[in-house]
Amino acid sequence: MLPAVISESIALLPLYSRERQHAALTPTSVMNQTHLRLHGHLVYRFQDRFFWCEHDDVSSLRSRVSYINTLINHIRQTMPNRDQPLTLISLGAGGLLMEPFIHVQLQGNGYQDINWRVIDVEYGPDGTQRCLSHRDSLDAFVALTKEKLAVYGSDQRYFTTFMDGNGATNDRGRGAIVLLSIDPPTSSSQALGMACFDPQSMSVKGCPVEDITDANCLYLIACDPEYKEQVHHAMAALARGDRVVTLGSILKCHVNKFGRCEVLSTQSPRSLMMKEACTLLLEQAKTTQASTSALEITLSDIKRTVERYVAAMADENDLYYALHCVSDYDFSLARLRDYIMDNPCSSLLATLEMNATHIENYP
Repeated sequence: MLPAVISESIALLPLYSRERQHAALTPTSVMNQTHLRLHGHLVYRFQDRFFWCEHDDVSSLRSRVSYINTLINHIRQTMPNRDQPLTLISLGAGGLLMEPFIHVQLQGNGYQDINWRVIDVEYGPDGTQRCLSHRDSLDAFVALTKEKLAVYGSDQRYFTTFMDGNGATNDRGRGAIVLLSIDPPTSSSQALGMACFDPQSMSVKGCPVEDITDANCLYLIACDPEYKEQVHHAMAALARGDRVVTLGSILKCHVNKFGRCEVLSTQSPRSLMMKEACTLLLEQAKTTQASTSALEITLSDIKRTVERYVAAMADENDLYYALHCVSDYDFSLARLRDYIMDNPCSSLLATLEMNATHIENYP
């Protein structure tokens, strides 16, 4: 199914114009309700316990306001039944300032049954320092939504949750679904542009996680020993959760929607060599598994196989290998997008990236 893609620059005819329509947000109205705080070279906008990071070139105030107004207009037109349950899934929700503005706008436009699913590596596992740093924002959003909120530390957790009717399986049959991708991890436009045209490098958006059940991907990185510290710095940057790094000799291994292992690599000779060897080992592991079990391959299976490759290479060369379990943003978004496309009710994907809004409708 090809989605209908609309950008923020296209004017939409206001349907249901005789119904109650809440006043649209303006940059001035947002500024009147919020205040700015500086943290190093970063600028954060706060409203009580909620916050977002603001940057003129990536996620400006004006672009965020435009995104919210465009989103609300699309929901009003494509999901006009105000009494039907509406589920919003926010990937990389962070400090949760965008979500309250969206929630209040939806309420003002007459939507009654608004359910939220917020996903961010910063939210889990419960009790960790990362989770505690967002506790105030989450608690405040629970109150605002009247507890119609479920919190997940990864898309993996969302897809494997079956308790309280809040997991992916239950959401699909509930009603319309809106997937929000707001201000995903970014780098400078120059670095991203260079990576796009360099087949021997890859820009990756993914936060390393300790628990493999929170991971949807494995990164295998190889380098000469003298570049070991650079790899450590790159992974530390990814651990912040809001950065893109560009790497050369890297493999990305994940389980695709068909339950099979997929290996992506750059076109560097070292990456291609690693891909060929790991793919062969994974095929052998799949054959062995098929003779003993009917279960699909898991990320843990892939990790064990790749670890065998790394151990074998330790005896053959002096390269440094780093293997990381990662919650990869692009894979998370792709998986959630596939999920809402299969929804029997209306769905849409709303993306705000580098100050540009894009909407995809799935009727």
